[in-house]
Amino acid sequence: MGSEQQHSGLKERIKDLFDMHREERRGVLVLMVLLLGLTAWVVYEQWLRPPKQHDLADQRERLEAWIASRSEAQGDTIPVKLFPFDPNTIGREEWKALGLTEKQIDGVERYQNKGGEFRTKKDLGRMYSIKPEQFAALEPYILLPDSFTRKAYAERNHGPRQDGYRKYEERSPTIRERAPYEPKAARSVEVNSADTTALIELPGIGPAFARGIVKFRDMVGGFHSLDQLSEVYILKDKPDAVLQLKQLLILDTLNVRRIPINTCTVEELAAHPYARWKIAKPLIAYRSQHGPFKQVADIKGCAVISEEVFRKLAPYLTVE
Repeated sequence: MGSEQQHSGLKERIKDLFDMHREERRGVLVLMVLLLGLTAWVVYEQWLRPPKQHDLADQRERLEAWIASRSEAQGDTIPVKLFPFDPNTIGREEWKALGLTEKQIDGVERYQNKGGEFRTKKDLGRMYSIKPEQFAALEPYILLPDSFTRKAYAERNHGPRQDGYRKYEERSPTIRERAPYEPKAARSVEVNSADTTALIELPGIGPAFARGIVKFRDMVGGFHSLDQLSEVYILKDKPDAVLQLKQLLILDTLNVRRIPINTCTVEELAAHPYARWKIAKPLIAYRSQHGPFKQVADIKGCAVISEEVFRKLAPYLTVE
């Protein structure tokens, strides 16, 4: 009896739940139609709609026109006429005949105007403007040795070689005889006042060495010892180059820029690469606690100043 009443009550509640007046039924019907329409649209777009056929002819024509214009602007880098040549002596027309573009020829001429010289075949291949595949095609026609020695260079300019190289008089008539190479006479340069141009004029010092030396010098405030050349980044693993530089450079320590240790701020001292914040903060604190330094050696009273730190930093400090 009780179970029948419970079942009857449940049916009544379900009936009440779906008992809606006309406006509500209409709203539900519209909502269901919308949901069905959206569902059908999604199914069509995802699975039933045929893929679009894009016409790429116009884009392809534009791409081909752009590639053609780029090719005309850059020029053909493949040699069109190969003949024996000496890269030190031929002119622009000969370079063009070998397939070089105007920009490539400009790069070669800039190198030569700065005093550059091609001594071996590989020297031409090191030019950034010459592509590897281009150099591979030109290499068999270059009238230069595979490797350079002073004896070979002298023989190449003064007489016939016995190793298969052609005589100068048998070469192309466009090639002009050049004077023998004469190395620059060594002279001393004061390193604390020289610019990169003066350093490059020294034998064995190229632009990279010169820039590295000047950059380090300006960073520390000048060289107080030529031994510091071994601290220059580009010279760290080149002891032979450092030894050669010591023979070419002279030093004037009056040009060293010194920091007044009794009046400088912690920021000014920390800017020096031999001090930085690790040394500057405790040293300035020591000065504040004990008063001005009477002589530079007094900084060794600070715990952070070891013998090595003092040796490197002291030449850049003054109590004046």
